[in-house]
Amino acid sequence: MSINQMKKVELNVRANSAFKRIAAFTATILIGLSSAGLVGTAQAAVVFKPLVSEGQERPDKADPNSADFFSGVACGVVEGDDVVFRSMHDGFRTGFDSIWTIKADGTGLRKIVSKSRAAPGGFGKFVDFGSNNGGDYTTSPLLQNGIVAFLGHDSNPDLALRGAGGLYSVRLSNGSIKRIANYNTVNPSVGGFLFGQFTGSSQQGCHNAYAFNGKKVFFTAATLGNNDPSGVYQARYDGVGLQKVRDNNDPDTSFPLFQPRGFYAPTLGVNPTTGTAFLGYAGYNVFGPQALYVGGQHRLLRSDSLPGDPSPATGGSSFNYFLFDRLTAVFYAEAGVDYYGIFSRLSNTGPIRKIVTNLDKLPGMEQCPINVIGNFVADAGRVFFFATTTNCDGLTANGRMGIFMAKGNKIERIIGIGDSLDNGSEAVEVQNELGPGSVHGNRLVFSVRTTKSNRTLYVATLP
Repeated sequence: MSINQMKKVELNVRANSAFKRIAAFTATILIGLSSAGLVGTAQAAVVFKPLVSEGQERPDKADPNSADFFSGVACGVVEGDDVVFRSMHDGFRTGFDSIWTIKADGTGLRKIVSKSRAAPGGFGKFVDFGSNNGGDYTTSPLLQNGIVAFLGHDSNPDLALRGAGGLYSVRLSNGSIKRIANYNTVNPSVGGFLFGQFTGSSQQGCHNAYAFNGKKVFFTAATLGNNDPSGVYQARYDGVGLQKVRDNNDPDTSFPLFQPRGFYAPTLGVNPTTGTAFLGYAGYNVFGPQALYVGGQHRLLRSDSLPGDPSPATGGSSFNYFLFDRLTAVFYAEAGVDYYGIFSRLSNTGPIRKIVTNLDKLPGMEQCPINVIGNFVADAGRVFFFATTTNCDGLTANGRMGIFMAKGNKIERIIGIGDSLDNGSEAVEVQNELGPGSVHGNRLVFSVRTTKSNRTLYVATLP
């Protein structure tokens, strides 16, 4: 399933085809990535290190609320030598019961938050850190400056409040937990009303219902009883300085006829000259995903033209997810089922540039057409993305799959089905989990099933 298809399911809205033909993109992003003359190359010279596997014995088995083995090991994030991930216990798969950290060399595995910890500003103790289905799967922890931002639900007997949960932070160094905002926090959009939902909607399988730069958390939320994330907010990691960025009551001078009904997928960029962080996010209305924002107004809209589209006159194309790489906007877009991929924007008057599309050939998968271009993350001029092919050669039941890196005009395969990992094992299934936090410097965290282990969290050291 493509990112756009996943989003349509989450939002339960339909795009208006007539509107696609008349809407147009504008942008103010200053740097773009070009893949003109795209060249595929073989697997990159990567060193792989396994960290934690499903079925591995947990070191906290003395906890009466835990089983003996890890399960649901996924959506890891990395900063320097530190990796953070969530886990379920093997016997109870209804939700993630703990957050863990481990060093990139495989040492120092320890639990940093669990159901034994009190939920600050809430009721009693935590009961889970996101379920293993639906929107909560997209709210994995984020790690910056040694602080982890995470979604948690507490033991409130009111099921609506328990389901609303909240956003919290914890320091790796001392385990100190702070509330950012929860169901007891007044929503600054509507005085007197409390927040009632923090998961929002995300285009990707991991990490994108909120953003974190190590100091401030940027998130979408709604009031209790409202499922649409109707505003964008920011607060320090300890909840200080909570304020609205914008909500669906604010006038939209760029696109006044179709006022957004909700917002999702916050993302952060950094001005390379000043070091100042800036916020981007997406909005939708009755016609579906309609616009991408920087600050308070539209900066990226729909377009009728994507580079390389073999039939541009057949209908409009749509953006509905993007990331920043410093000042670069990197986004998923599609022009119907026949043309889709990852693109970037050069400037507000410059061209949209192609990074990879379903018409390209990927190294190690050249013999079969691309079927899905999935989750991606942009970092330091590189775009890492997940992709699968059709089952054209019969060698694998569901086609081939892998994680790839686009840089300049080349694409390298990081890991794919059949590639060697460690101890003579080979990749059998690669997970579609990339997102902000998956890459830091020359390290990439991902999960994969191998010929010798169940789903395993790996760190790849890139050349």
